[in-house]
Formats: sequence, structure tokens, C-alpha cells
Amino acid sequence: MPTNAIVGPRAAAALLFAAALLLFPSNPLAHSDPSEDGLIDGGGNPKTDCVSRFQTGLELNYPAAPKKSKHLACTDGDLACDTDGLVNGLCSFNVGLCLADDEDMPLCTPAGIPVGGVEVKNKPPGHPKYDADAAQLQSVADALLGSTGVPCTNPGAGGGNCTQCTADQAEIVVDTLVKKGKKRIKVKVITEPAPPKNKPIKDKDKLKLRCNDCPAASAFEHIADIVFKTGCAASGVCHTGPTAGAGMNLDPDQAGGLDALYDELIVEAAGSLGAGALGMERVFPGDPNLGTAASASLIYEKLLKTTSELDQLCTDGGQLAGCLGTNMPPGSDLYSTGKLELLQTWIEAGAPRDGWVAGTSCGDPEDIWVPLDPPAAPAPGEGFQVHMPAPAGFTVEPGTEFEGCQWIEMPAEITDTWYIERVELYANSGTHHVILWETNDSASGYGTSFDSGDSLCRKKQSEFGVPFSFRIGFQDALTELQLPANVSYAMDPGKVFGFNPHYTNPFNVPIYPEVWVNFYGSTTPSVVEGEDIFPGDLGFQIPPGTKGTGNLVSYTNSTGVGQCYYSLGSHSHRRNTGFKTWTSQPSSWADTNDLIYYNTDWDHPAVIEPSPRLYLAPGEKMWFQCEWDNGVLNDVNRRCRTLADSGNGAHQCSVFNDKVCITDADCGVGTLGICRDCNIDFGFLAEDEMCFLPGLYYDEQPGPDPCPY
Repeated sequence: MPTNAIVGPRAAAALLFAAALLLFPSNPLAHSDPSEDGLIDGGGNPKTDCVSRFQTGLELNYPAAPKKSKHLACTDGDLACDTDGLVNGLCSFNVGLCLADDEDMPLCTPAGIPVGGVEVKNKPPGHPKYDADAAQLQSVADALLGSTGVPCTNPGAGGGNCTQCTADQAEIVVDTLVKKGKKRIKVKVITEPAPPKNKPIKDKDKLKLRCNDCPAASAFEHIADIVFKTGCAASGVCHTGPTAGAGMNLDPDQAGGLDALYDELIVEAAGSLGAGALGMERVFPGDPNLGTAASASLIYEKLLKTTSELDQLCTDGGQLAGCLGTNMPPGSDLYSTGKLELLQTWIEAGAPRDGWVAGTSCGDPEDIWVPLDPPAAPAPGEGFQVHMPAPAGFTVEPGTEFEGCQWIEMPAEITDTWYIERVELYANSGTHHVILWETNDSASGYGTSFDSGDSLCRKKQSEFGVPFSFRIGFQDALTELQLPANVSYAMDPGKVFGFNPHYTNPFNVPIYPEVWVNFYGSTTPSVVEGEDIFPGDLGFQIPPGTKGTGNLVSYTNSTGVGQCYYSLGSHSHRRNTGFKTWTSQPSSWADTNDLIYYNTDWDHPAVIEPSPRLYLAPGEKMWFQCEWDNGVLNDVNRRCRTLADSGNGAHQCSVFNDKVCITDADCGVGTLGICRDCNIDFGFLAEDEMCFLPGLYYDEQPGPDPCPY
């Protein structure tokens, strides 16, 4: 059964994509972040600042960008930086030292550090200002120096040739009530005599730490802020204001305060049509079944599940699909796993109004992302596996996306033509799509390394000198495509597959792509070859603050042979709210005559398998159309005004502009510092849109039934 598959066009659709490629940048990124290593230089003269660095695993972050950061700040109880994880008026930082750094300090050539060469500033024991934390840092530094010091036998070679770091870290505790929550650690390091003056290098470093009070007095107040107020009520059009969605205002400032919000969640009945029939409340305190079919907490399930999964809860409970509404936030497939875990912990603990229950903490919780375990390959004689390994040293940072490519040869043991009847895709989560290209002729020896900037694998196609086409593509990280009996795809030995992953990272931790594809079949030819179509609408615009449809597009069977469709689906991006397909020309978007397909879940699009098969005679047509929301319920499409903007504002929304933003603060280097609302139009970013009709068919067969399979 085909599930969420994007079919691979063989002819006209491939030309459509090739033409579209000329319009778009090669490596679209939603955002770009500098590399971070958790090492802090500590200041001082850059010509001597290679002797020691603080090792914290964190980056200087106060004050906030764009001002130059000079402090390492943490909120009390924030697990991302406060290692005790408690809201107790104290922030605990783990701090170590790295000595003789010659990896990325080009203005300074380090030298060895002798025993006693590291001094952490402190008062003697018994003095009123003696700092036990500084003494602990001194101890871990002395342990690194040992009885021989830290040598540097080949200074200036780079690559961390001389760098050595403390085996342990000292716990530096900062009290919110002492010196306004600030603390400073000072370190002086003196090296062995070093060229060119044959004198020791003296490096003085300091680390400024800051502990801020948690703004919330309880787990509920914290959840009310980071989940409900800044999430569900942030857009100003969902759960806020006089027309709040489902009659549920989740902004405590408008709902009448935290007590009123608590009543909204715990006391008030759920407004969804099917919630009462399924025995669900908005939040059911102590719910032991969160995430299961027996869950009684509607809000949690709407944040956790996709629209299709919510519909399954409805139908399994004897209700109509849609009885629980759509997933939240609208247009988003994944919600923060860290915030969901925080919400789950609070609900399972009884959803108390006051206090911090075990397992909850202040700050933004870190998301949980787990790479996939390698799946088993098909058994010998049943098929083969092709694997795109995790790219060495490459990650997709939080809030960014990429579309890349790697060409990989078919396994060498495949020496016969295989007729593929089933395809399984396994990939790490975060996929926006994974497309598999293939060569039409043998091209042995043309495998390539991973290229994170090769959109749709087009960079290497001309170099190979052989034609290429899509084989198949998927939106979900775990997907299966089953072809009908007597229908298969032929794959010859020597094929080269172009793995084309497009990943977006909605998590607050880095992720990376890795893909496995299992092909099942046999070496016995099937009766017919599977074919596919992928027509699309490229010329649409939806203005900011509106909801509207694109063009009504028709696909004509111009092959001269009847087509038997066994699978039809849709492909669009995250602001799509509807995709419809008709077998006759509709009079409007609302026309239900000959409507055969209507999908509202963009990321898990429904796939229909017409039975009997949908027969499209030569010259006959299908029609399709998309609907999008650009700022009514979904967030509005926004771009930074770039330096190329001539002043009329036109370029800020151009498809060439990949500088996605939410506020002006997101618009840095290469922009005018202004974030503007934009149209939704065609493009390859997840922030842009698409409207494509994927269809799988085989040619009509002789006999009374042209579509027997």
C-alpha cells in the first residue's frame, strides 16, 4: 500500500522540475548559525590568548545579540545550563580549562605549561572571600599539569596538536542573592619560555557568570508561559482574543490570570465535537494514558499527534474523522519534544496549580532526538538495500533546513535486472522529503561524496553524461510503497542512485540525515512496468493575512495509451490547508461533483488507491487545485529585506531570498535588518509552497478490462 509517497516523474514532470531549477538558489537555508564549541577564550591580548580557554559546553549569551556577549547567563532551574536542575536560587555551571590551544588561535603560537603554571585567583583558606569553587577549579587544573606539566612539542602545527583539557570540571555555583547573581572567575597562565623572544607567554582570562531568577513560581506558571501563552496564543488569531479558537483563551493576561487559565484547562469541558463522545477532557489530571488511544487529555494529544492520527482516534472510537479537529499548532507536523515531555510530566503528576513537581524545571527544555537504528536488509533472493550514510561532520542546526545529495552505486552483488514490487524507506526524523534519483544507463564508478548544497542532485548530472530521472520520493521518515500484483519497476545492474534528502530542524538540538532504502522483488519480469506523473502549479501567490487557492491545473493523458491509476496523492508544504482532485472540471473550489481526492494534512498526505482503477483514456484530463493559509490561522510567510532590495520592497519576497525571519532581530549580515510579511509562492524552501499531483499508473492492457491489476 503506498503511503505518503512522492512518485518519480519519468518525462514531462522531470522537464518541469528541470525548468524550475533554473529559478532557485542551490542551497536554500532558513537560517544560518555560527559553529559553536563550548570553549570561551576569556579575553586578553589576541597575540597571547592561546594559552588557556574555559571549557563549559556553553557559549557567552548575555547580553543578547546583536550586542557583543560578555557574560555566560543562566536561568535558575534551566537544565540547558543549570546542572543541578532545581529552581532553588542557585545556578551550577560546570567549568574546566583547555591549555595550549593551537587549533583556532591563528594570532598566537602556544608553548608548554609547567607545573604551577596555572593560577586561579582566590583568597587563602579561612579568608572571608575564600572561594571553594575557585579552589576546585585550581585542583582540576593542577591534576592536568600533574608532575610534568602540559608539553607542546610542535607549536603552531594547528589541529589541536598541543591542546589538552582537564579531565574533570569544577562546579561553579552562582547565587541569585549574592552580587545580583553575578560571579567572576579569573585565571592566569604562564608558559615555558617561547620563541621568538624566548620568554614565557602570560595569558590572563576571566569568565563572567550570571544567574537569573526563574520568572515562574511554579511548573504550571512556566508551562502557561512557554507552551500556552507564547505558543497557542502567540499568533493573536488562535487561542486568544474575543474569538479564541474552541472558546478557549490560553493567554493568561486576557483569560483573567493564571487561576482563570487553570480553570480553562482543568475545569472547562473540551469544545471539540468528538471529545465528549471519546471521554476526553482538555487536560485530565493524573492521566496515565498520554500518547495512547486511551488518553483523556485532548490538548496533549493535539500537540503530540498529526491530523491523520487524531482522525484515527475518532474512527477507532466510532466517530467521524475530524471529530477532534486538526493538530496543533496549525500547519506544523512536529511540536517540541522537550515541551511535550514537560507537559506530560506535569499532567501525570496530577497537573497541580502550585509547586514544582519532580522532573519539571525552568527554562526551555532540550528536545529529544534519536537517530534511527539501521534496519535489516532484505533476505538474499528477496531484494537489496541501498544506504546513504550519515554525512561526516554534518548536522542540521536548530531552526535551519538544507537540501543535499549523494550519488551511491547499486550494490556490487546485483548482477541481474531486478523487478521491484515493494519499496521501504527508513530515515532519521526531520525529513521534509527524501527523493531517490537514478541513472537510466549503467554508470559504474560515479558515486560521489555527500554535498549539502546540491538541491535535487543536479550538480553531478551533466558530469555523468547520462540521462537521469526520479525513481520515487517520500515525505515520511518511515514509509512503504507496495505496487499491485503484476506491476513492477525494472532496475538494471550498475545503476547509480542520487539520494536527495531535504531536512528541516524544528528541534532545539542538532540533527543529521541518514537514509536506507530496501528494494523487494525478483529477477522475474512482471507483466507491466509501473509509470508515474507529477504535474504541478508553479504560478500562484497568496498575499499576507489571507487564505486562498492557487490555479486550477489540469493533467492530460497525452501518451496515446490509456492509463490505469492505482495510486493518487498530493505534495505541498506546511501552510497548505487543502488539496483537491477532480475527474471533471470543477466550477469552483467548493464544487464536489466528481471530486475524488481531498487532503488537509500536508505532511502526511492521504493516498487513495482507486478500486476499480481510475482509467484515463488518451486525451482525457484530471484537474487539481491547492489552498493555502498565509497568516489567518497559520503564521505568515516572512523574509528579511536584503541588501539587493532597490528600495521598493520587491526583492524581500523574491524566491531568490532565502533569509527567513520571524522578527527584525533575525535579520543580520547581508540584510537591511527588516523582517517583512511576504506572499506565499512557489519555491523549494519549507517556507515556500508547492502544489504537485503524484500519480502511479500502468498502461492499459488488452482484453475487456483495460485495468485488470
